[in-house]
Amino acid sequence: MARKKILIIALGNIASTVYTLPLAGVLKSYGNRVDYVVSEKGFSVINKNPAVDRAFLMSMERWDGKWTNPNTWEAFFKQIERVKLVDYDIVIDCQQDIRSLLTFALCHGQRKLTYSDAKGFSGLGANEVLSKSTLKTKNMVERNLNFLKYLKLDFTDIIFPMPEIDYTFSLRHDKIFEYLDKNKKTIIISAGARNENKQWSAANWKTLIEKIGDKYNLIFTGGILDKHFVKEIGGEGYLNLTGETRVESFIELLKRADIVITSESETTALAWAVQGPKVLTIFTCSDPEKYSPIDYNDNNKYKSLYGKIECQPCESEVCMDMGEARCRKLPTVEDVLRALADWEK
Repeated sequence: MARKKILIIALGNIASTVYTLPLAGVLKSYGNRVDYVVSEKGFSVINKNPAVDRAFLMSMERWDGKWTNPNTWEAFFKQIERVKLVDYDIVIDCQQDIRSLLTFALCHGQRKLTYSDAKGFSGLGANEVLSKSTLKTKNMVERNLNFLKYLKLDFTDIIFPMPEIDYTFSLRHDKIFEYLDKNKKTIIISAGARNENKQWSAANWKTLIEKIGDKYNLIFTGGILDKHFVKEIGGEGYLNLTGETRVESFIELLKRADIVITSESETTALAWAVQGPKVLTIFTCSDPEKYSPIDYNDNNKYKSLYGKIECQPCESEVCMDMGEARCRKLPTVEDVLRALADWEK
């Protein structure tokens, strides 16, 4: 394929933006110009990324309860006009929902690619539609990589081009790891979740920490809103960086970990992207087939555990069960301990 100007639309959170990076990396490796339309949440993994030539920042936070505000529309159309200055050969809508509808429809592209199951009427902007029957998996990264197969571009592995990280973050983490026990492996635990139904129960986390706290160096991470939950499960007795790490710093921290345990999709996505640590993801209401990390060369590097009860996955913020959602209690602590023990063999 001759060198093309390609635009990728990824207006979701960090995780959904990370899922597009292997696609961007392969497109760039063929000598193409690769631009992005990205939200403020995903910008941190696009900015200074070697696979990206230009990023158009489209604020999604402006739309949160403010879609009737004239200033919201004014800012949106100003950015759209910038995007329209480029006549793209190919536009790929990786978001495929209501957030990408107008951007996809209004940008200039000779070929506009999406899937037949695109949500939020976003498919109205397309002129080439891939049938979902062409997919052999629901995995979000492989779903994006399927665009490469459609474009007849070869790839052999899942590789995430990541942004350049300021050396000051490396210096900071050098100091942190100097104080850790060199005879123990280091586990990063990200226990919080924005959706409570995606959060493994506090009782399970507390029991797990009690059982592994002496065997591993434990580092707790998360957003500022996770501080109370981390305190509840006993994380304050260890190295607690909750609310203290920007995304760029967190990426550097993940590179140095041996294992990551989390029930939070963004942490799983970033840990997968840095390609270093083993990752154990605890799925409650989310779909492991869509969000589990994959390694084509080592099928034991990433583990995804969930309860396999009849209502999973529901992907809902509201559980119809009375009281605490059953899926939050599964897998059991013993299931997680067995997974860790398997890695120790």
